Amino acid sequence: MKKNFFQLAILLLFFPYPVKAQESNVLVLFRGTSPDAKQVTTCIIPWLEHLGVPFRTIDADREKPSVSSATALVILGHSNIFKRQKHWKKFEKELMLNGTGLMAFESPVHGNRGDSAAEVRFVQQHYITQHHTVPGTFAFMGKMKLPRENSHHGEVLLEAGGVPILQIDEKGASRRVWWSTADWMSTYVSGPLGGMDDLFWRSIVWAARKPFVMHCLPPLVTMRVDDVAGRGEIWHQTPLYWVGVSAKYGFKPWLGLFIYNLTPAAVNELRSYLLSGEATAAPHAFGRPNRSNQRADGYLKTGNADDYPFWYDTTAFRLRASWYDEFIYFDHHRGKPWSEEEAIAGLEAADQWWKKNQPLPMSKYLIAHFYEMAENNFPFISERWGIEYLALGHPVNLPYADSVPWLVCGPFRKHEPPGTCTNNPSLRGTRPVYYADFVTINGCKLFNCFTEIRDDAGYEWAPDNNVEATVERAVRQLRRALDAKVPAVLFTHETDYIYRIRPENWEMIMAGIRKAINPWNVIPLTSDSALRIVRAYSTSSLDSYSFSENNLTLTLNV
Repeated sequence: MKKNFFQLAILLLFFPYPVKAQESNVLVLFRGTSPDAKQVTTCIIPWLEHLGVPFRTIDADREKPSVSSATALVILGHSNIFKRQKHWKKFEKELMLNGTGLMAFESPVHGNRGDSAAEVRFVQQHYITQHHTVPGTFAFMGKMKLPRENSHHGEVLLEAGGVPILQIDEKGASRRVWWSTADWMSTYVSGPLGGMDDLFWRSIVWAARKPFVMHCLPPLVTMRVDDVAGRGEIWHQTPLYWVGVSAKYGFKPWLGLFIYNLTPAAVNELRSYLLSGEATAAPHAFGRPNRSNQRADGYLKTGNADDYPFWYDTTAFRLRASWYDEFIYFDHHRGKPWSEEEAIAGLEAADQWWKKNQPLPMSKYLIAHFYEMAENNFPFISERWGIEYLALGHPVNLPYADSVPWLVCGPFRKHEPPGTCTNNPSLRGTRPVYYADFVTINGCKLFNCFTEIRDDAGYEWAPDNNVEATVERAVRQLRRALDAKVPAVLFTHETDYIYRIRPENWEMIMAGIRKAINPWNVIPLTSDSALRIVRAYSTSSLDSYSFSENNLTLTLNV
């Protein structure tokens, strides 16, 4: 397992020609006096950092660019980096002599007013495009302004509106990739996890002189289920039977618990999964009371799944709302934080429930209902519960609402004006989400991380009794994440989705998904284990590497 993990954790590609001992480096060139340099900061560098590419930036206004035997790849971040054509010709000759690859981005100079495209077309099969249908089209989530028709550089792999978008050629020993625009990297058009991420890193891998190393994540797969109420008895099954079925096929779910909806039988079953390592769990919310004040003793065994009331613990903390769910971490119904006294009272109640049901290991990962949290939660969850990881999609102390922007946080959401934190499509809310960065709130430093492919089925996976369509939807979403080199998360809710699915269908769904993603050599993990790896990657970097031809030794400098 460790050997396999190491092989997957670092993308290492050897080509069968002699290589001298060297330190490899990727150079990113820009001109600080050019307004186009913003493209480097907002688009290119965040993607390089995410992929773990060992790079160095050079401001051509301050330092004369040059390459050596240590340079594997040069990235031109925008147009007109070389002030004179003769300077470019000299630099191009250095690339050819050293076998250094090139990836060049044109500046955002657009064509006639109104020229834009809602899709791109793949026109050639190649290593860079191998995970896409060729010929075929790819639709954006927004519209991309088309560049003026650029000069011919070589073989066209991708075009839009008759304009080449991605071209490749080779000159001497140098492989070269030409992007006529980087606009597709913006969330206004497609953005991270939008479906073109693999074109970016495959361009780097193809062009760079070999051997080439990237410190990118291995193909991690996890599962996340929110609003867990343990309703399996509706189908003559144990309350959480679907957890065991999921784990059978390698999916070890993180469970966001509606704690007061869990019957004693559900708690006992939950305990067995947590102790065996087949699942992890944390309090998500108090749950969904029966607002008619009728607390069912248990679930009936026949009829339509939607007809059954929720069981609700008779010893539950007092109700704090008159409708919908009962929240722990935020006053959702009034759209504001609980007072300090009320916040502590709710947290203490959740803590007492957890202690009462020991042994019940708590996950180090906490996701609040609607992602709503207040800063007065943090000392308690950090010190009392030992929480290390969070899923925050918007700033604390604010509700999940269209008017609230998404969280400005790395790796990708640091530079653009934020859209809404909700899934409102008109405000870019359906853009895929990937956070992997530290946040410090009320003196507590935690790692914020989650993956959501929001534009495929509307916010989550949304499984149902159509087995074939449900499997296809899951595979599309997992593949998008895997191609982007981020943790692939099979995300859904028990309440609203899983509890409506017939057990025999759930078995076929999980079996089908696992079979379909096997070609990716995935590593199925609990969320806690996956997050530990992601955090370690975010706090380490590959500065350079060297390869000795004499003894075939690769040395990584971190």
